[in-house]
Amino acid sequence: MTELRHKSNRHIVKRIIVRATLVLATPTCLGSGDADSPMDLSLLRDSISNHALLTGSSIAGALRNYLRERNQGYEESDRRHNLAAKLFGDLFAYQDERDKTETEKIQLKEQDSQSPLIIDDGISTQPIKAELRDGVKINSITRTAADKAKYDLELLQAGTEFPLSFELLIEKEANQADLLQGLAIALQGLEQGEISLGMKKRRGFGCCQVQEWQVWNFNLQDASDRISWLLFDRECTNKLPVITNKIADTLGVVLKEGEDKRDRFCLHAKFILVGSLLIRSGQDSPICAPDVVQLKSHRPEQSKEAVAVLSGTSLAGVLRHRAERIVNT
Repeated sequence: MTELRHKSNRHIVKRIIVRATLVLATPTCLGSGDADSPMDLSLLRDSISNHALLTGSSIAGALRNYLRERNQGYEESDRRHNLAAKLFGDLFAYQDERDKTETEKIQLKEQDSQSPLIIDDGISTQPIKAELRDGVKINSITRTAADKAKYDLELLQAGTEFPLSFELLIEKEANQADLLQGLAIALQGLEQGEISLGMKKRRGFGCCQVQEWQVWNFNLQDASDRISWLLFDRECTNKLPVITNKIADTLGVVLKEGEDKRDRFCLHAKFILVGSLLIRSGQDSPICAPDVVQLKSHRPEQSKEAVAVLSGTSLAGVLRHRAERIVNT
């Protein structure tokens, strides 16, 4: 039988669908950018319900950044034809191509490819449970708040869950091994809790993790798999997922520690207070309380009630101030 195919059509031979539930481990700020909100930084909400919205573009950006850092190291820019570009598509422009002529840039742009990975938006499984936090910039000289530098932000509580859905399209001419390796590395970052979402990720916000994956593998060159894919997400589907907590093994990818190019170290410590500590909470208390109370946050893995926390923003501010004093002494 002769195949009639338009030259611009993609010849997709395989589809891999991966689904999971993402659980927030710390408060997360998925900002909406709404200037009319009563808060300076409000949460992004679903347009028809009081549920939080985690956009597919935000997920893709976090995964792409993690994949690039793991393969190239920190502070390295994207490059054409690297693993991140193959999986997430080409960028509008690359830093290492800025000095090329316009003719050369046009020729390179003609080679651009779109991402073969489809990432759906995620809507929280429960209505929004928010925490409010205050932020302020401190003048290092006067040690007081800088003028017009106070702000507040709305955060999703730890324990909020989002359903995730990924679909990898593998074309006949594509390098299947590279695509599967890139997908395995990116999703393993979520599996190991190494990817954070939202703003202030380096201050303890946005930590999250996936505990279990569901994987469907459809070989579109097989008639029964084609029918199974067409019936996917319907009651009459007969294709059961592979359920696993090791995404790399299920995708058939072997990841070696030596392939991680990130140069870093982690310091874990436990400190004991010598005196009292008060980090002011900006949230209204539902019961009678003093004018100033200690900052608390919801941590479902520790307690049903909110627990006292030492915020990453406060700790970073103290360390920065101390470092400035040491340098200027």
